[in-house]
Amino acid sequence: MVAQALRALDRNRLRTALMAAGIAVAITVLTVVLSAGMGARERIMERVRVFGLENMMVWAGGPTDQTRMGGSGAGDAVTATLKLDDGKAILAEVAGVRGVAPFARAGQTEIRWRDQTLAAPVFGVTPEWAELWDWHVERGAFITHQDDQLMARTAAIGPTVAQALFGDEDPMGEVIQVGGVPFEITGVMLAKGASAGGGDMDNRVFVPLSTYMRRVAGVDYLSGVRVGVRTLADMEPAAADIAALLRERHGLAPGTQDDFRVTTPTEVTGMVEEMQGTFNLFLILVAGIALVVGGVVVANVMLLSVGERRGEIGLRKAVGARGRHIRGQFLVEAVAVTVLGGVGGILLGALGNRVLEWFTGTPALLTWHVLMLGIGFAALVGLVAGSYPAGRAAAMTPVDALRS
Repeated sequence: MVAQALRALDRNRLRTALMAAGIAVAITVLTVVLSAGMGARERIMERVRVFGLENMMVWAGGPTDQTRMGGSGAGDAVTATLKLDDGKAILAEVAGVRGVAPFARAGQTEIRWRDQTLAAPVFGVTPEWAELWDWHVERGAFITHQDDQLMARTAAIGPTVAQALFGDEDPMGEVIQVGGVPFEITGVMLAKGASAGGGDMDNRVFVPLSTYMRRVAGVDYLSGVRVGVRTLADMEPAAADIAALLRERHGLAPGTQDDFRVTTPTEVTGMVEEMQGTFNLFLILVAGIALVVGGVVVANVMLLSVGERRGEIGLRKAVGARGRHIRGQFLVEAVAVTVLGGVGGILLGALGNRVLEWFTGTPALLTWHVLMLGIGFAALVGLVAGSYPAGRAAAMTPVDALRS
């Protein structure tokens, strides 16, 4: 049965190619859609892992405030609602918290060394920043407790800043102007790469928080507080306790909107999953329509084939072939041609992924799940599309088939 089906396909190569091409287009779309979706999800989740699965952020400003997310996950506070004492209270009063790293930041600030300048965000931080962000210096020293206590004019710079200002020269000990205030470089950070928002996390300047607040920005409030918890199980209870504590400290009456926001990795992951699910559903529907069109092509070509092969069908029945044998042969032909188209579609999809990566820079993840799904859908379309033509062929009587 299988051999006869394959011989029939080989005898009608043009018809076989037309049916396979219809399925190949649909599987190509499906492969590119799923691979690109999985690649984008993995890229986002990698950045979420950089955020830290056992860390959360407390931002200044309520849910309706216009707070811009910075490249490292930091936001520019538009309200003066979060104070240094709030961070200290979180560490002292919330169970499960292992550390806090309060920070304040300015957006693009002019950084100058001699006649070289660039614009980079400036972060006022405490020494805990390095631990809670798992972001340490490659050489030199990060901000120390003594620096913060003495309002020292010391700075740690990212690799992008070091390259832009100093090139191949050693920046250690050099004095840079940060918004017109001189700072001595004491450290160069390890490369961190791109943030969840796509910004360059290495284009950063870190100075002591006290120095930033008093000498650079002249503020007494924070942009946010990074909070580390002991275990993942502590995350949600700690987030709820932090919200309750800050509402109490800020004197917010019941029913009043929060003047802060707490963001956890669970929340971020949930948003990613929801957006990715909606996007994938839409694209899979597009691929599904392409599969239906491909199936219609296969069904119509198979029906034409049944009409053209009435003599062959009648002869086979006359020499003893049963209806199930005829049905089986035509179903094998339909499945074989759609699987062939599916394999071609996967190969074209893999090529399409490379083109997509080249144009967009977004990696596509072609896994065995995608391969099996593509082949499975192709075989299913073959079974469904071939069922009616196979039934028509099986129902023919030898006399009617040979008479035609």
